[in-house]
Order: sequence, then structure tokens, then C-alpha cells
Amino acid sequence: MKSNKPLLIGCLIFPLILVFAFGVGFCSGFQKMSKGTSVPSNAWLTLDLGGTVPDYNELQSSGLLGSTVPATEDLVKRIIHAAKDKRIKGLLITPGFFDINYVNLDELNRAIQTFKKSGKPVLAYADVLSQKDYMLCAMADSLWLNPSASGGILLEGTAANILFYKEALQKLGIKMHVMQSGDYKGAGEPYTNTELSAGTRENLERALKARYEGIITNIAANRKINPSTVKKVFEERDDLFISADYAKEYGLIDHAGNWDEFCKHYNITKKSQVRIKNYQPHTTVEKQDQVAVVYLSGEIAMDLGSPFKQGISSAKTQKIVKSISQDKSIKAVVLRINSPGGSALESEIIYQQFKDLGRQIPVVISMGGTAASGGYYISCAGQHIFADAATITGSIGVIMALPETKELGSKLGVRSQTIRFGKFAAPINLFETYDPEILASFRRSSEAVYTEFKQRVSDARQIPLSRIHEVAEGRVWSAQDALDLKLIDAIGSLEDAIAKASSLAKISDYSIRNYPSQTTLFQVLREEGIFSTAGTLIKTRNTDPAEVMKQTLLNGFSPQEWLYRCPWHLE
Repeated sequence: MKSNKPLLIGCLIFPLILVFAFGVGFCSGFQKMSKGTSVPSNAWLTLDLGGTVPDYNELQSSGLLGSTVPATEDLVKRIIHAAKDKRIKGLLITPGFFDINYVNLDELNRAIQTFKKSGKPVLAYADVLSQKDYMLCAMADSLWLNPSASGGILLEGTAANILFYKEALQKLGIKMHVMQSGDYKGAGEPYTNTELSAGTRENLERALKARYEGIITNIAANRKINPSTVKKVFEERDDLFISADYAKEYGLIDHAGNWDEFCKHYNITKKSQVRIKNYQPHTTVEKQDQVAVVYLSGEIAMDLGSPFKQGISSAKTQKIVKSISQDKSIKAVVLRINSPGGSALESEIIYQQFKDLGRQIPVVISMGGTAASGGYYISCAGQHIFADAATITGSIGVIMALPETKELGSKLGVRSQTIRFGKFAAPINLFETYDPEILASFRRSSEAVYTEFKQRVSDARQIPLSRIHEVAEGRVWSAQDALDLKLIDAIGSLEDAIAKASSLAKISDYSIRNYPSQTTLFQVLREEGIFSTAGTLIKTRNTDPAEVMKQTLLNGFSPQEWLYRCPWHLE
């Protein structure tokens, strides 16, 4: 019989080689990162953003897998530092179809306005611009656009697209039981309706219109033109892409010219450009007093699963709260919340954690792009709530949906039989008809969970419980509407929230410390175990058709938990 010894030896040696290669690569990347890029005199700091720009990076860039896109928090810090850096001559904006939420775009705008106060120029050049690319470039002192007919600016406005599955599910033999509290929650409508209900549509239109008007106001202010002119461009132009000539005629740009002409005009050379992701500001010394800024971004979930996935869980926030509580130098906390919500139970636990922390030190809320449903629930733990002008918030309601696939199973030849002892044994089986008592029980639970949500809002905002329905029922709100309804205290930036927190803590000389603490890829693999992490990444899924179908249907709505989740993505 042939020996398997060589194979076994190979299996043992290969992981060791992998670990060694990883270590060498990591050290090499770390050295490059540590050295940074040398900055020549009279350098142009290039804001060449592409891809998705997050609120905050929990994973440090090691250089091993290439530099990560700097987060908004990091970009703001680098731009403001560059204003005082004598080596930096000016700021050069050259975006490439990057994606960022409108609140973070406002944060970049504030940083660039601060940079301008130094007297240094801010220039922008592009061949073609998306809406967010253009809004970033509009912040410049001078904006150039390539005159080529294949270039241009794409200004779209705002929109929300909803797909409805009711008829498709009926044809497949799938029935959705939706339990929701809040007449405007709307998350279940794609499964039960063929179009939005009148109330849900009206609410979404109001929120979208507020964002649309905000975009127009933003462009008009940065370009110093009349808002009516900008609105005309959005609504009355003939072509989808705006040509350089049209853009110049309406004041959207300053010059039409190609890259070489642009560089020659301002004497910009390749050697004089420093990419912002390679620009390393000097490390500042922490002061005796600290204000902690806690970034809570993404969906709220019980188990984040992969160590590489960013999100919000009570396990993560518990570590943060413990660290802050034990550090006597931290005098106040700002929660920067950008979340559409998620698990109701996790939202309650996280709310309690920060509510308890607020009994020790001030806790102030700064809402990011979206702080809705579970995101708003957590916000109720704060003593003062700020929202950016572009924030979407509210969505005070609860939902759960149960798919029933008995008819589909019959079509496929799948039968299910359950043997039970106990009234509520095995209550959920997709391939059987649900007991009416189970559905009635879920509906009662829905009302109880919704009542708890409303109570949290009533307590936090001092709104009588009898009037909560006026601001709840699942409606989403713009920042201005939320202010008018007393769901927030003020419209302001992250900087405003930090200033408020320091004021409540009665400190004036302080530094900022960000949470969660950043970690490296090496630390993640060390803590998780390199082989268990690799196993998680390459783990094969169950290929049984019935199981795959079941997991697909349960992917959006878990019958094991109630959801405080805003279903709408408004852009």
C-alpha cells in the first residue's frame, strides 16, 4: 500500500510556511507604514478618494494587503493637520466615484473650510464626476472639468427603490406572516403589498425631499450661486450627463481644461503630490483630560460572526464601556451613531450599558448618516442629542416576519411532520402551517416590545406616552423634523457634540480618544486563531436544497428576535 507520509508532512509544513510568509509580509508592511511617505516642501495634499469611505476604521492599515481607505474621522484629522503643516502648499481634490454618506460629506466640508482659513488654496480637477464626487469638488476654490464629450457631471437627486415580492411569493407558494407595530414601519410591505401604503409613501417622500433640498442648498452655498439655479440644473436640463460648457454656464465649475493644462496652470508636478492615505500627521500627546468618541456603525446584531465584520453588538460595547469606566482620565463620552438598527434585545442591552455609564460621566449623542430604529433607541441613553442636517432618524417601531412554505414544499414534494410534547414545542417550522395561537402570541409580543420602545423615548425626551404615537409609528424623520418634534436637542456636527460633552464635564483642555480601539490584522488572527479564522472564511455551507431555501428566507428576518430596524436606504 502506498504511504501517505509525504502528504502528511506536506500538510504539517504548509501551514508553517504560511505563517512564516505572513509574518515576513506583515513586518515588511509595518515598516513601510511606520516610515510613511516623505513630504517635500510646497507639496499638494491629494484628496483622491475612491471606494467606500467609512465612519471609522476598526482595523489598522498594515500595508500587508494594501492601504485601507482612510475613514472620515482620519481624513478630517489629516486635512486639519495639513492646514498647519508648512510643507503643505494646498489641497488637491481628485475623487474617483467614491461613496460616503451625506453626513460624513458634511464633516469633510467643515474640515476643508477650516483648511481654507489657513490661506492655502483648495483646487479640484475631474474627468467625470458622480453626485458625491461633485459635492466634494464644489468645496474647492477652483474647480476644473475635462471638456471631453465623454466626460461630465452626473447630478441625480435623491431616490429610494423598493421591490415588492408578494406576487412572486404567491406563485412560489410562500406566505409571509408579518408582525409589526407602527403603522408606517413599512418593512413588511414588500412581502404583503404590491406597492407602498399611502402613509408610508408620504413619509418617505417627505424625508427624501428634505435630503434633496439639503443637497441643493449645499451645492449652492459652496459654489456661491442661487439655489434656484441649482434646482434648475437638476430638474430642467436635457441630458443625463452635464457637459463642461453647460456646467460653466450655470456656475457649477470654474474652468474647462484637461489634466495637463490644469497642472501647468498651477505648476503641479507628480513629485509635489502626496496622497492623503500616505500622509501621516505627527502624533499628538494625550492631555490629562479625555473625551471618548465611540463609533457605533452598522447593523445591531447579537453575533457579528466574522472577526472582520464591523457592526454593533452588546459584547463589543460592553468591552468599550468597561474600558472607559476604568479610565479616570476620560471625563465625557460622545456616541457617534450611524445605524439603521437591528436586534431589539441588543439595542436594549446597549442602551442600558450607556445609560449606566451616563450616571458616572456625561454621555452625548452625535447622529451620523442614519440613526434610526435601534440606532435611535440607543440614542435615548444620551443626555443631549445632536443630529447633522443630513441625518435620517426616527423609525420608532418593531417588526418580525415568519415565512411559511408549506405550499412550496408540496410543489417540490417536500413534506414535514413534527412530533411535539408541550404546547409551544417546535413552534417554527417553515414547511408546516403555523398554529394560530403562535401567531397571536407573536402579535402580543410585538405590542409589548413596541411599548417598551415608546417608553424609552418618552423617558428620554420627556414626551408624554399618550403623545408618542405622533412621533412614532415607524415614521422616518429628517433632522429638522426631528428637532421640531423634540426627538433631538440640536442640529450640529460631531465637533459640536464633543464641545457639549466637554462643557457638561466642565473641562476645557482635553484630547480625543476614539473607540473601539483600532487593531491590526495580525492581532485579529492571533486572538481568533489563524487556522480557526481561515476555517471560518472557507467554511462550506449546507447544500441541502430545503436547508438552503430555509436559510435564504430567514436571512432578512430572524424569527428568534424582534427587530428595531429601519428598512429604507435613502440616497
